[in-house]
Amino acid sequence: MKKAGLLALALMIWLLSLPSLLRAQTSSYEGEQLYQIKCGRCHFAHSPKKYSAEEWKTVLKEMGPLSGLTEESDKVILDYLTQASGEKERGSLPTSPVVAGYLYTEFFSSEDSTDTFDIHYLNLNLSGRLHDRVSYRAEFEFEHGGGEDEPPFIEQAYMDVWLFRNTALRIGAMLTPFNRFDDLHGPLENFLVTRPQTSREIGVSAWKEVGIDLHGNIFLHKNFFLNYNAYMINGLGSGSRLRASRQYQDNNDAKSLGFRVSGVIADRWEIGASYYTGAWDNAGQQNLSLYGFHFLTRVAGLDVFAEYSHSLSENPPPLALGKADGFFIQTSYLLAGKFRPTLRYGTLDYLDPGNLLGRQPTDFDSKIICLGWNYYLTGAIVFKAEYNFVQEGKRKEKKDNDLIALQAAVRF
Repeated sequence: MKKAGLLALALMIWLLSLPSLLRAQTSSYEGEQLYQIKCGRCHFAHSPKKYSAEEWKTVLKEMGPLSGLTEESDKVILDYLTQASGEKERGSLPTSPVVAGYLYTEFFSSEDSTDTFDIHYLNLNLSGRLHDRVSYRAEFEFEHGGGEDEPPFIEQAYMDVWLFRNTALRIGAMLTPFNRFDDLHGPLENFLVTRPQTSREIGVSAWKEVGIDLHGNIFLHKNFFLNYNAYMINGLGSGSRLRASRQYQDNNDAKSLGFRVSGVIADRWEIGASYYTGAWDNAGQQNLSLYGFHFLTRVAGLDVFAEYSHSLSENPPPLALGKADGFFIQTSYLLAGKFRPTLRYGTLDYLDPGNLLGRQPTDFDSKIICLGWNYYLTGAIVFKAEYNFVQEGKRKEKKDNDLIALQAAVRF
């Protein structure tokens, strides 16, 4: 009789606790689903055990605004990540740096160049929080094996001063917010080995600059928000062409201005526009302007990414203006979580007669079709194979310069 009474009491306690258990399970499931949707929109979502609870707070502080997290969704995701996080704790503010990075090795083969292996990048980045309103990030890169010709350099080194929950003033060296490819140029986010021509030569990937950037997001509806950047930087200088014009220290006193705004619908569709203007010559008299548009979507395993870029560069008389136009459209599909076939078509038409003030004559005119196949051993390890069909435009002489590219990459 006594045993039956104890069983009845245990059953009653279990029944009374059941609603709380169900709520906890529902909350955990909701957090996991929201994490996959919000953070998986731009990249593979990390395992919750990758960071401690305090480190996840640092990661969400930096990435949350770009993902369009409300205060409520931020809490739901953080609760899920905290419960499932790694055991090692870092303590309270200021946090120890969160350490991450990537490395990749490539092989290139084409008729008009020497076949070569390349240790393209070793990237190390540190991020942390010093105060509820101050976070930081420092990113260092070793490119092409380093050495005298390719010394280590700073990719980014900035602090974010949080004026409001989703609004910050970024101060320091940053990737310039022009179109979206630079945000996604890492080996796990770029689904091909090569980068689009237009992003390299007009968007000048990876465009590192020093200045200030007011960034954040604005919610207009529960299923629609805007991400924005408004920045003042040193700007592109007087290199031989746009890509060679990247600089950290300015060559004139005329600071450059720009903005980028993106609308995100239902965490699946993104469309945006970018604009940049500033003087490029040493005297600060010749202006360079760029504008671009981008589109991104991820629905189930299907990804579509497209960008258009245009530039107009003033030259001193009697030279004509330098003009550049280009676009790419890329689509891929993730099969069984392991394989990703990718197709990209891109064009570049860039003609600048400049031969004064350090700017050399530039002439690009080509179309490239890229076919790629990726194998993901895990979400952080990828092996890629790519073939490029290169076709010269009307201004260029035909030649056999198709390209084979292979890549092995890890993110840590």
